[in-house]
Amino acid sequence: MRKEYTITITTPTYNREYTLTRLYNSLLQQKYKNFKWLVIDDGSTDNTKELVGQFIKEKKIDIIYKYKENGGKMSAINMAHKLCDTDYMITVDSDDMLADNFLTYLIEDIDLIEKNDEIAGMVYLTAKLSNVDEIVGTKLPDDKTICKFHEIYDKYKCQGDKCIVWKTKILKKYFYPIIDGEKFIADAYLMNMISEKYNVMTMNRIATLIEYQQDGYSANYFRLVKNNPKGNVLYFKQLYSINKTWYNVYGYILFSIYAKYKFKYILKNHSAKIKIILLYIPTYIVSKLR
Repeated sequence: MRKEYTITITTPTYNREYTLTRLYNSLLQQKYKNFKWLVIDDGSTDNTKELVGQFIKEKKIDIIYKYKENGGKMSAINMAHKLCDTDYMITVDSDDMLADNFLTYLIEDIDLIEKNDEIAGMVYLTAKLSNVDEIVGTKLPDDKTICKFHEIYDKYKCQGDKCIVWKTKILKKYFYPIIDGEKFIADAYLMNMISEKYNVMTMNRIATLIEYQQDGYSANYFRLVKNNPKGNVLYFKQLYSINKTWYNVYGYILFSIYAKYKFKYILKNHSAKIKIILLYIPTYIVSKLR
């Protein structure tokens, strides 16, 4: 008999009362029921608590609700890593939906990686909520391709948001850095950390349906990272260790300037010292224009 793997669907949310119901309904429609919905409320000031409370009272699925002071999506995900007690975990944003019967297909796919300790999880496609047949970005490499997460974009030149299902026992080893005064660092920072030791497997199946909100990360990305520059300094430094391009040095310098780091500090804390010297003045000029 096939093992009944347990799944946690984690949703970090902040003032998304108006989108949570459709996500909830997409979970109710899943034929595979051996899952929990872990809602991490990142300090919402709307009626999120009351709404999720109503869902819990219906007793249709297993729901865990946790409230925390507002600290950003990454701090909410860190909390989820600590709380998750199932075999696998998938993050589904509060304005997204789980694709029809995705969990049924997921359980079949899990058998492919369960006993391979070098694989941390599986990467799936996302599609547009407005057109469920239109994927976001490009397809992944062929099904069952085993690679580092960053190779999906660097080596195979894929584009667009993807969805990852992680082995919880591995995920619990990793957390986003929490930086005083900041609430954001790129999602991929964690994936790249995990890639230092583990691989992922690609599957060209749609996992989630997404809709970018006007107040969301994607619609306001540059303003978001400019307001959280220290996290982006770490991210571009990490990217350079993976792919030693001039652009990754430029990003490191640009956000170091936004973080108000002195030139000596910028130079000291990066290995590409000659590139930094050559790029610093042009990047400083750009920083004043953006």
